[in-house]
Amino acid sequence: MQPTVLINQHRQTALVVAASGKKLLVVELLKGKLTVTSLSAKDIEKRGYHVSDYPPVQAAQAYLAHAAGVSERARGYLQEVAKGMFSGTLALE
Repeated sequence: MQPTVLINQHRQTALVVAASGKKLLVVELLKGKLTVTSLSAKDIEKRGYHVSDYPPVQAAQAYLAHAAGVSERARGYLQEVAKGMFSGTLALE
């Protein structure tokens, strides 16, 4: 699974960090502490997200510096992505 940056029409971003069954584990850059959310492809579509060409490594590094903090679970995923062990994007179809 390739980490992938998503963006919606409001310029809100999210980072797909893993897959769990038919759902994707996503860290959304929202107000408050960053956490991992399990979303289906349909949920992602409802939120208006589409795949961005922004590099996942850079997004993970920015998310790790989020002023409101990052949950331990999200931090673990983000640190793996920030190490640059992955490249490319995930097709959401």
